Amino acid sequence: MKTLLSQFCHEFGSAIEPLVAPLRSFCDVLQAAEDGGVLGADAKPYVAGFQDVSHQLTVLADKVAQQQAYVLIFGPLKSGKSTLMNSISASYVSEVTALPAYPCMVYVSHAPQREFVVTRYNGDTNTFTSPASMRMQVSRDHAELADRIRAEESKGEGAVRDFDPALHFPEAIRRIDVRVPAEELKTSGAVLVDTPGLYSKMKFGYDRMTREFRNTAACAIFVVKTDNLFLEQVFDEFSQLLQLFSRIFLVVNIDSAKMDLRPDGSLSPSLEREDPVRVIEAFETLAMSASLKEAVEHGRLKIYPIDLLRAASRRLQPEENGEQTPDDFRAFLNDLTDYLNSTDYLVAFLGDSLRHGGALIDEARGLCNHTGLKRLADDAARLKAERARLVDELTVLEHLIDHDWNAAFEPLGRTLADQVDAEAARLRKSSLKGLRGSIEGWMGTDDGLKTLLDEELSPILLGYQTQLATAVEERLRAAVQTPTAGAEYGPDVERELERVRTSLAAYAGEGLVGIMPRGYAENVQLRVDVEGLPVKKTILDWILFRSRAAIRRRVLGNASNPTKSITRAEKQRRFGDDTLDFIEDEVVERLAGFFDSTRARITTQMARDFAGAVIAALEQSLRTRRTAHQKDLARVAGQLGRLEELSEGLTGLRSTLAAAAQDVAALGETYGRTDPTELATTVESELLGVKELSPQPPRALPDQKVSDPTSSPFGLNPEIEFEESDVNRGGSNGDRSAREGDA
Repeated sequence: MKTLLSQFCHEFGSAIEPLVAPLRSFCDVLQAAEDGGVLGADAKPYVAGFQDVSHQLTVLADKVAQQQAYVLIFGPLKSGKSTLMNSISASYVSEVTALPAYPCMVYVSHAPQREFVVTRYNGDTNTFTSPASMRMQVSRDHAELADRIRAEESKGEGAVRDFDPALHFPEAIRRIDVRVPAEELKTSGAVLVDTPGLYSKMKFGYDRMTREFRNTAACAIFVVKTDNLFLEQVFDEFSQLLQLFSRIFLVVNIDSAKMDLRPDGSLSPSLEREDPVRVIEAFETLAMSASLKEAVEHGRLKIYPIDLLRAASRRLQPEENGEQTPDDFRAFLNDLTDYLNSTDYLVAFLGDSLRHGGALIDEARGLCNHTGLKRLADDAARLKAERARLVDELTVLEHLIDHDWNAAFEPLGRTLADQVDAEAARLRKSSLKGLRGSIEGWMGTDDGLKTLLDEELSPILLGYQTQLATAVEERLRAAVQTPTAGAEYGPDVERELERVRTSLAAYAGEGLVGIMPRGYAENVQLRVDVEGLPVKKTILDWILFRSRAAIRRRVLGNASNPTKSITRAEKQRRFGDDTLDFIEDEVVERLAGFFDSTRARITTQMARDFAGAVIAALEQSLRTRRTAHQKDLARVAGQLGRLEELSEGLTGLRSTLAAAAQDVAALGETYGRTDPTELATTVESELLGVKELSPQPPRALPDQKVSDPTSSPFGLNPEIEFEESDVNRGGSNGDRSAREGDA
């Protein structure tokens, strides 16, 4: 059956829902931009801020759409919070018992199938169907979170106090949704929220909870065992709860089976068992603080002594044991039901939803104007300029890689040949003189002709080549001192080299590394026509009719390989000046063209070797730079794409936020003039299974009206108009607004 409240929920959803997907999408783009290094060093706070707003907005949209009542449950560890949840829902939801130690909130609601959803600060989620798997994952996350906090501790005093998982560890768990078949929760629309304990090292979970629920219409239940009721530290944070919630239910978990020891050794029922009300009276008289007393006097705090274990057992097994809900628990449940079905709560639900939505929209709009995001245009311009530079340099690099550098170095050989021409002529003259001298000196040795050719004359020719190569090397070193390193190319290539900030001179050293003058000297095999070598005949030769050929074989040995040693006396007897002239002429004749060809060969080869090494180093450098430029271009293109996507998303988000802000403001004006008593018209239901429940809306009872504003915990007078200011304050009186402002 449709009510004014359900109509508001629909209209509120129409205003807020269009924000959810764009904001989540923008958060994803923002996170990708941060991961890609697009954003500045100051990005973490506003990235975390957007993720926080996105999360809260999603929760708010779901809460209003389903008209959910958040019932927050506080208390020390092992106080009975899980047992209380079992009792309220009349279903076993104690899968959460292993979780309160983790500093996050656990939301327990109805679902047809058992499901556990872990949501992290960065928006990532993990879904489990097994409680054991979920607890194992949370245990691992808990250990990692503890390590991160210890790491913050090691940074110095006060580091942990400033620890914020949204900034320092976005992978930390933010909330856990436990969805189990629980008909009582389904019918009522209630969501039980188990809160983190108050731990010194992980108190941020509690602090974040108080921030998130400052703008959420909800009531709180504080559970404490009688053993801890008189401990002051248990209530250290209670004043903060009083600032946050207009109604708090203090459940004192008693043990109705507890026994005390008598002096005679027998056991007797304890006071806690026999008369728990006296325990509460003692607490109110002896241990209750002034703030708690004031809350009790104003009806904002009520105390309920309940045996939660007994209540849970009876609620979970109503048919097996035939027992009814215990009176102490029924009284608590009726009061909780009455509050959540009251006009006060419905007004608070409507007003807090509007205020919370407006606050989140304002926060998101403020984040959109963060200085880091304002730099997007400048960053995009910088990246575009860098992209243009990289594209230009890549084009130049491609041209330089494809350029015919061998042709550019081709003239170098001829240039070197011309430069050493005079030196080559001098070395030639010196070598020929050396050849003549060696031949003449041969006459004074016992060496054979082969030894003369191979060991005396050939080394002179090797020396000539080495000296010539050394001269070429000197000219080459002088040539490579120029920016062109001896190459010849046009002004276009020169400009391209300048555009990529390089020159051939940078690689000249690579070219000179392999230039070793001795390596260019080649062994020269000299031969003499032994058959034509002049020899003298002695008288005996004439008498014995020896031919000159026979004499040559006798003196020189094998004509093709004259290795036979010849004594100096024999040489004097057989050889004359004509023999020496013959040997010299033979050598010189066979060296015809040797000196010119050697000069051409050495200058050309040295120029090619140098050019090849320079070109190889140049091309390797150009290809390496091309690869680096391609990677940089891909990176810049990716960053620019993210920036453009981010800028486009930011523009769209700003527009969507502006529209949503107008819609929420319009809703505030419309419902600000609504009589609160009309919100629950035509609905008849009660909460949480005490009586039969009606699914929509789950909490409103038309016969529950506040006639005396001074007796209402909200101080609301239904006889006056529902002012817009009340909506903006959450439908509560000025005292509540002041409390929230102080919080």
